[in-house]
Amino acid sequence: MEMTKELDSLLIDYVPKRYLSQKEACRYMDCTPPTINKYVREDGLKQVIFSDEARPKYDIKDIDKFMEERKV
Repeated sequence: MEMTKELDSLLIDYVPKRYLSQKEACRYMDCTPPTINKYVREDGLKQVIFSDEARPKYDIKDIDKFMEERKV
């Protein structure tokens, strides 16, 4: 019971991360930055650009869709 309370207290403010950096997206997809760049350029993986100065982000929902479409 005490462990459940501890877990609840840890998760109460947890908000899952939806937009990933390239490094995080690579870790999620188990690939390298050049590979993810190829996916963007040639295979249609979408990036989120918040501003001209910001680095691109990757929506985890887009990554999941991209990977789901390539299942064999």
